[in-house]
Amino acid sequence: MTQATPLSEGAQRILRIAAPLFAVKGFSGVSINDIAEAVGGSKANIFHHFPNKQALYLAAIGSACEAFRSAYGKAEDGSDGDRVRAIAGRHLARMFADPDSVRLILREVFAGDKGQDRARVAGILHQNFALLVGEVEEEQSRGRVRADVDPAMVALTVLALNNFFFQSWSILERFEEFRPFASAQECAAAAFDTLAEGWLQR
Repeated sequence: MTQATPLSEGAQRILRIAAPLFAVKGFSGVSINDIAEAVGGSKANIFHHFPNKQALYLAAIGSACEAFRSAYGKAEDGSDGDRVRAIAGRHLARMFADPDSVRLILREVFAGDKGQDRARVAGILHQNFALLVGEVEEEQSRGRVRADVDPAMVALTVLALNNFFFQSWSILERFEEFRPFASAQECAAAAFDTLAEGWLQR
């Protein structure tokens, strides 16, 4: 969720400190006291920037999602014009560069908190998903993705594949079959190509 007005430097600092706490313990597991102590200030300072804990939590998720939008909107076409493949690679690289944001988003997607407004959280997360779907649709309009493929399924496949490699690469890189790959990104690109080209005989 993008902010209506730019956050102050103090609010940004609170977000940077609160986000990893939420990523590890979830919304219910972190108190305003915990955040104030980590920030080195008071509860009043937190409430000066955010009206309540839920507003802070939603801002943290929104900030985490916003950090990933450049992976969708700024990917350059490869030499073969495969923009979706380029976006998938940039997205995974961003995941490894900002693991706290990823864990915060994944915790909310897979666990969530009963006290959270799931509709509002879904609205924040959907912005990024819809942007990726739009990129696939754009590639369809250019004739680079088959017209009979559901863009949402392509987007879901990209996110699922990247999530899998983000969470499992520290183990997979030790498998004999994956030793030829220099990185998770290289292995994920090969997996992407396998899925994109298909493996069934026609």
